[in-house]
Amino acid sequence: MKEELQRAADVGSEEWLRCRACDLEVTTRALRIEMNGAHAHAFVNPNGARFEIGCFAAAPGCVDWGGVEVAFSWFPGWSWQIAVCGRCSRHLGWRYRLAEGTFHGLILADLR
Repeated sequence: MKEELQRAADVGSEEWLRCRACDLEVTTRALRIEMNGAHAHAFVNPNGARFEIGCFAAAPGCVDWGGVEVAFSWFPGWSWQIAVCGRCSRHLGWRYRLAEGTFHGLILADLR
């Protein structure tokens, strides 16, 4: 995980993906990863809200919010926690955890 964060710090500002609401640097294109064979996924939550997310090894601009949940995980076996912007607290996605590590599923429409 430290290597991914160092990679993020080493890239130029044009590589950052930013919070659409406040322009905070959230993650980088270099941190994009594939989960279950794809970077982008479309999901519907139990309330019927649809999300298109992209998977990232890290999102240094996000802060975890609320408790860790296991129910309704879009990635079976992974627990999740809401991830919000570290500046404006906008909901940007989720941080997923498993014994092997973590990754972020970020709402693509909320990044620029």
